[in-house]
Amino acid sequence: MRMLGIMLTACGCLSAGTVFAAELVYPAAPPPIDNPVYAQGSMVTGDVSLAFGYFSFEGFETGEVWGTARVNIPFSPAWNEEIEVNGLAGFEDDAYYTYGIYSHTYAKGQQGAAGLLLGASNLAGGEALTAGVEGIVFLPTTSLVGLLAYSWGSNGQPDFWSAAGEARWYWNPNTKLTGSVAYNEFNAAWKWTAETEHRFDGTMMSLFVNGTYYNNDDGDGWEAFAGGRFLFDQPGQTLQGHDFEVPFAAGRAITF
Repeated sequence: MRMLGIMLTACGCLSAGTVFAAELVYPAAPPPIDNPVYAQGSMVTGDVSLAFGYFSFEGFETGEVWGTARVNIPFSPAWNEEIEVNGLAGFEDDAYYTYGIYSHTYAKGQQGAAGLLLGASNLAGGEALTAGVEGIVFLPTTSLVGLLAYSWGSNGQPDFWSAAGEARWYWNPNTKLTGSVAYNEFNAAWKWTAETEHRFDGTMMSLFVNGTYYNNDDGDGWEAFAGGRFLFDQPGQTLQGHDFEVPFAAGRAITF
């Protein structure tokens, strides 16, 4: 439960910082050309998520808690810095746990974004430093995300490559269906995830559920989560617009 306390404290601190930062306004970007959903924003934005779930792998089963917090700071009309903190822990004493912090430095326009990923994580006691590249393409009702990264391990954690791809389809601006696949060279691990999320109109809250299938050299398993996100952004913003303002999340693609 010590891990749960660490995760909740980190998410709470970043949430408080995001609320304070939301009062700051940065120089406005050029007006949108053809799609108001992907208009460049001028405010510091972010979100905090908390979910509870269940994990089963080759006879081992446990309940889980998963938390994330992100804040995005635009420091020019095109360039942004996004900070992501995340952590996951099982309820069993010998359960898997992980936590990490990631920096996303990227340039963004209405058609897409691309940039550099840097991160540090702890995977059940083994540590890793990560560097990679990531990008996203914005289409009218769909976003396509890609990630390629390399992690240098220590304290028993080997070095490994990671690659991930994700497709987000918006049934409407506040309802999203997501499919993703990720691969880690360590233990030849694959992860397939499907998720749906809905933001309630005019509110700062969304709810989501997801399911994941895992396969690696040790066998296969599954995982399911249900949770909510608090989204700090401009009044009247939609889920699709928020995902444009805070586009990247690498933690679950690196530490699984």
